[in-house]
Amino acid sequence: MGTTVSTPVELGQAIKHKESEIIITGKLGDAVIVIQAVGPVSWLIASGAIVVAIAGVAATVGTGGAGAPVSAVMEAAAAPALIGAFGSIGVSTTAIGIALAGGGVGTLSTLRKYKAEKKRGNVYLFRR
Repeated sequence: MGTTVSTPVELGQAIKHKESEIIITGKLGDAVIVIQAVGPVSWLIASGAIVVAIAGVAATVGTGGAGAPVSAVMEAAAAPALIGAFGSIGVSTTAIGIALAGGGVGTLSTLRKYKAEKKRGNVYLFRR
């Protein structure tokens, strides 16, 4: 039986720990299906935008909040590319959360290598 997750943080950690089977419950599974379905050109754009968004979050956290204005500008710059690639702010926010929890945009690249199957309302990920 695999690891069961329901939040972007839990999913990012499961991917980081190289779980071979991950069971995703709730709406998170729908976001994962969207992330996996993004085409190669859109993925290239989205992954670059996620790097910018993560840098914006790091600017806020790493400065104790003093970098918040810079963070806001960076995240605002990344938002249109992310929404264009993923189709919604919700999926974009989920992707950023997964990447942050897993240690970077490489976590999402690894996620895209898992095989996904939707069964009984859950999404099952199997490492290839």
